[in-house]
Amino acid sequence: IRQTTYITTQTWSNTMTKIKDIESALLLFEEAAEKHAEATEKGDYKTANKNYDKVVKVIMFLKQNNEIDKLLNFLNHSSLGVGMAAATYLLSKHEREGIKKLEEIAMGSGILSLTAKTTLNEWRNGNLKV
Repeated sequence: IRQTTYITTQTWSNTMTKIKDIESALLLFEEAAEKHAEATEKGDYKTANKNYDKVVKVIMFLKQNNEIDKLLNFLNHSSLGVGMAAATYLLSKHEREGIKKLEEIAMGSGILSLTAKTTLNEWRNGNLKV
């Protein structure tokens, strides 16, 4: 358990040194969300998990700085993964916009569609805190 805690703390530390301002946070979000989705589609869980951790760190940074609204700019991103990540983390503050985007993605096929459907179900059932 200690080793896992150290790795998590180390990853947090490394990621936080990259996040210097809102602009760099948004760039990291875009890159990590896209890589997370690509890795998920390929079944590369190590890369997916690594990039998911980065997305979460950016979300924490944006929330701490009251800038989560900046994710609205990613809802129509060319990468479904970026749009889906933005929609998910906007649910608590911009529910209508988040649900709309997740519903669009859910109409497709593949793992991202399934993820969007599951996210919507969990949100509607009150099981998702973002």
